[in-house]
Amino acid sequence: MLWLVMPSSGSCQLLPGVAGAVSGPISISQPVGRGPLARNKSDDVRTIQEALNEVTVLGEPGGPMPFLKVDGICGPRTNAAIARFQQVQLKIFDGVIEPNKKTIVRLNQIVAPVSDDELKAKLQLALPIVSRAIEAALRNLTAAIASAPGATGLPVTAADRLNRHFRLDALKPFAQSTARVELFSNYTRFRAVVAEPERFNIAAFDEFDVDRNNPKIALTRRNGFFQEGQEDPDTHRRLDHIHLGFGFFAPKVSPDFGAFIILHELAHFVGRSTGQEVFDFGRGWFNEPFIVPLTAEQRLGNAESYATFAFECLNDKPDKPFFVQSSPGGLGGAR
Repeated sequence: MLWLVMPSSGSCQLLPGVAGAVSGPISISQPVGRGPLARNKSDDVRTIQEALNEVTVLGEPGGPMPFLKVDGICGPRTNAAIARFQQVQLKIFDGVIEPNKKTIVRLNQIVAPVSDDELKAKLQLALPIVSRAIEAALRNLTAAIASAPGATGLPVTAADRLNRHFRLDALKPFAQSTARVELFSNYTRFRAVVAEPERFNIAAFDEFDVDRNNPKIALTRRNGFFQEGQEDPDTHRRLDHIHLGFGFFAPKVSPDFGAFIILHELAHFVGRSTGQEVFDFGRGWFNEPFIVPLTAEQRLGNAESYATFAFECLNDKPDKPFFVQSSPGGLGGAR
């Protein structure tokens, strides 16, 4: 069964199950250890040394004794500690910890496990921003839909924003009007899911869970919201949940970044009011290389475009947020 997966850099991928590992609360930028892959950047080495020491503190097997000196130098003792941890915990030995491999995932599971309370705390910060962004998008769409000839102010600004993010100006006038109404319906559906969950006899947090075996930021099924109670037969993941992996809890995921991630996933999770699914055709801000070539119809079916439009409306300026990164859609967007 295919899932849409968002790696630590932010873009969803269409993958069978969940492949690989990326990042989490314990994260490194380059491989640490020995061999040709190792880069041993001092900050990364310190991160690994601290994490391995914490394994011992927690009384888990495979930690170093005596403790490693946290000096950022990957010397013989650090290399030996990496090898021992891998042998004891994973029954593997390649002597290197990579950002996208099993060892960093296992360290996260032992040293920085994510609790349901941490999930709720993260969502309590992000979901209000999601709701405000959706309301801002709806205000802009209302102004654009209701505008009369010669209008000024928000109707003009809103039309410009719709053109930037969805290329509506490339459509014929009737098609532009139809697209605006559809977008209004789409964001209204998003609002119902995150701001009015009682309509569906659920609580806001019930649509999210922590996937403790998944180092990605997030994953969901297209139109999964409408597959109530169903499970993936292979992984037993609920299809009607947005699953947040270790990456969502990494220090770099601020409340604003978390809200952006959720908006992106909501577009997949809820889909279009026409019943069509929302894909990943490209990722980035409206003026970046993997978004610029997309047609209006592609953008109407592109999760990133929904998130970027809502954030421009929320921030009331076209400046790109620091956490939005440019990459191809689909498998090409993998990191």
